[in-house]
Amino acid sequence: MMAQIFFGELSSEEVDKISSQEALILIPIGSIEQHGHHLPLATDSIISQEVTRLIAERINNEFPVLVFPQIPFGKSTEHASKPGTISLETEVLTNLLRNICKNLVKNGFKKIVFINGHGGNTNLLNTMLREIREETGAFITSIYLYSETFLKETLDRFKLEELDVFHACTLETSFMMTLKPELVHMEKASKEKPHKFTEESGYKYLKLTGSKGIEFSWLIDDVSDSGVIGDPTKATAELGQEVLESLVEKICEVLREIKKV
Repeated sequence: MMAQIFFGELSSEEVDKISSQEALILIPIGSIEQHGHHLPLATDSIISQEVTRLIAERINNEFPVLVFPQIPFGKSTEHASKPGTISLETEVLTNLLRNICKNLVKNGFKKIVFINGHGGNTNLLNTMLREIREETGAFITSIYLYSETFLKETLDRFKLEELDVFHACTLETSFMMTLKPELVHMEKASKEKPHKFTEESGYKYLKLTGSKGIEFSWLIDDVSDSGVIGDPTKATAELGQEVLESLVEKICEVLREIKKV
């Protein structure tokens, strides 16, 4: 029988016991924001929650890990113009995450890992990590699911382009087809290439796909009418399953290193 992995399903006594075993806390964080016409608002949150569960199930026989209740809201300023998007202000989200971390440290947990499914949360999390470490001594890590660190090998094999890993795109849609197919409406899926901030539209440095060291304030309405950036029509459940398998194993490798710290 597998050990209980969900923090919120444990009793106070059980949490106290597992904290003394130096368990890692995994916190899935996503967003509630538009994902085109074919995916649900909670796409990022669903993916981060399910990936976190898969990671915990795989590695829990090596050392104790707990999945903290998901943080469904994130920093979604770039999508705020679209119906259904719920974006927290930087100060509100930062204070929420800081308070959660401090309470976990107070309860004896010294290693906390955010499993982040939304790119808009990345800078905020990265800033907060060292502040919490300096204040509490806890070792905090943020893992972004769509990092090239985890995906490059697999994506090269499938010959996917940069925009296939962007927003409501080939990869996100494939993940959802694997994890929650009942929430995917492929009959509404449509390809949309950005009509601004690409080399094709005359931008060498201000590119959606990134130029090292350059950040700029693009919003979804600058680049997409439907809210899609990429081509979800290429998505398949098979692609989603294969990339998920590789992603989960690579993140488990990261957790093994965190455990050694």
